[in-house]
Amino acid sequence: MALKDQIGSFCWWSLMTKDVEQATAFYQQLFGWKLDKMDIPGHEPSDFYATDSGGFAHPVPLEADFPGPSHWMTYVVVEDVDKACDRAKELGGSVCVPAFDIPSVGRTAVIGDPAGATFHLFTPAQDEEAMNMIGNGLGEICWMELMVDDPAPLLPFYSELLGWQFAAPMAMNGTEYISFKSNGVQVGGLLKRPPDVPQMPPHWLTYFAVPSAGEWADKAEALGGKIVVPKTAIPETGFFAMIEDPTGAHSYLFEMTAP
Repeated sequence: MALKDQIGSFCWWSLMTKDVEQATAFYQQLFGWKLDKMDIPGHEPSDFYATDSGGFAHPVPLEADFPGPSHWMTYVVVEDVDKACDRAKELGGSVCVPAFDIPSVGRTAVIGDPAGATFHLFTPAQDEEAMNMIGNGLGEICWMELMVDDPAPLLPFYSELLGWQFAAPMAMNGTEYISFKSNGVQVGGLLKRPPDVPQMPPHWLTYFAVPSAGEWADKAEALGGKIVVPKTAIPETGFFAMIEDPTGAHSYLFEMTAP
């Protein structure tokens, strides 16, 4: 598949964590991830996480005094990172980390959207097949979500920069939800912050696929994590639970009950 046909795909994730060893042990026991190594010319081999579908993420150590919590960071495919950074600024975003090369892998940069949510832009060194890493197997990232006070101003930013196709707003639990597709495949949504949820910095959150949101939330807690939001129903869709890993990174567990 040509690169131009994969613009806007979620292709990789970084786990920015204050304790790589503890976080890795947690996720390996929770999801059964494998820990493999990637050779990068001129650098030490890099660890990365893999499911049965292949590698999809890597841990990045944060200093203990890093001002923010541990967190997941996503990468999105663009045709040209440098041009995409310029376009992001024109659309009201910002460049947080200027573009740089990862030898033999590709080129990347960290940008912020107009609401302040950050993510990587990524252009591979060579055309790759099936760069969309959204999946439904155990422990695979199956959905991405951004909660903001007002999603409307973000729609032109993401549609013009990444080509995402947004659905009409849908009522959900007293607020609005706007799902979107990348290259014709539903991969995520923008959630308008519900009135009963405290205001917080916008951040892209991952959903991990599991057979049972309740059982895996309990398992996460037994492994040293925390249950932030217990198993909750999504009408006609399934169930989710929010967890915090032992190093402070938040994510969702998702159990699908409808096609």
